[in-house]
Amino acid sequence: MKAKKIILSSLAVASAGALAAGVYKIAKDQKRLRTQEELVAEVREQMEAMGTIATLYVELYESSEERLVGGVIFEDERHYRFVYEDGLLQYEEEKL
Repeated sequence: MKAKKIILSSLAVASAGALAAGVYKIAKDQKRLRTQEELVAEVREQMEAMGTIATLYVELYESSEERLVGGVIFEDERHYRFVYEDGLLQYEEEKL
């Protein structure tokens, strides 16, 4: 009987730990997404001066919390790749 209580207690502690780790990861992911949304809004605001944006995309595998890498396609079919880091937007036109 005592061994059964120890096993059940251990399972309860392990479950609580797993739940806490899951909640932490979800909160961290939401913070990262919120930060990226803010960076995308800043890039969009700066690039709109160049024309009407048809598509703005982000390359998640190259981006991080502080750095946004992606591209913009304008309605007149111009395509620019950009890197936005530390408040600075660097971009160059892609020739298709």
